[in-house]
Amino acid sequence: MPEYPLCIDVYENKIHCSIYKTRNHLLEDEMKQWQELCIQTMLESFEICVEDIYIKSRERKKESGQYEKVNENKEKYEIQENGIHFWVNLSDYVDTGLFLDHRNTRQMVRALSKGKHVLNLFAYTGSFSVYAAMGGAFTTTTVDLSNTYLNWAKENFKLNKISLSKHQFIKTDVKEWIKQTPSKLYDIIVLDPPTVSKSKMSSSKFDVQTDHVELINNTLHHLQIGGILFFSNNFRDFTLEAEKIEASNIENITHLSIPHDFRNKKIHACWKIIK
Repeated sequence: MPEYPLCIDVYENKIHCSIYKTRNHLLEDEMKQWQELCIQTMLESFEICVEDIYIKSRERKKESGQYEKVNENKEKYEIQENGIHFWVNLSDYVDTGLFLDHRNTRQMVRALSKGKHVLNLFAYTGSFSVYAAMGGAFTTTTVDLSNTYLNWAKENFKLNKISLSKHQFIKTDVKEWIKQTPSKLYDIIVLDPPTVSKSKMSSSKFDVQTDHVELINNTLHHLQIGGILFFSNNFRDFTLEAEKIEASNIENITHLSIPHDFRNKKIHACWKIIK
């Protein structure tokens, strides 16, 4: 709702509040007054201290700013989701380390992972990999371009007392890595790319609408026949070009993947693709 341009996520006893500057027409003084009223309402509603509220200003993302840093506090908090533990950082980045809108999708992966080989691409802090491992995956492979997030993923594994011996972490450009001849085939792959990306560490620009067919088809080369690819993105106007994808079955599972407590039913779109 434009008149309430904020989103509140609850992490245990702490509040992560995103205020969307592009969705209101308030003057600076009006914005400050409105924000103070929002904080007071949160304090009363959740019975917490003001130190437990983390305010972030959200603007339209830059191409290179998917998880841009906004602070240097380095405060991580342990939270629990469906009995699995994660480290989140509510102060230093626009995003926290755990996207709550994919709770259901993570549960799907966990339920299917027993004895399977699971690949997690654009893995961020590795939450899908942790869910797969907790579901009994024989191996997981976590791929991301950032050492920071791969190390964070390893810490999430350790937090859940998962040995790293059967779990691999690869720092590389996903788009280039999936073009290579597969060294192994996977039973389950999670592919959740950014909407747009042009990292200093990457040699190529990426746009999910323009590039998704090539991205998905290259990813399918790493999947067993009959294996499952979970493909998701959060570009609101995205259209899947299903007829160009080399798969035996494609099912839109967005209605199953978005948790019931999310009013915004367009927060992401998700497909289950069978090779």
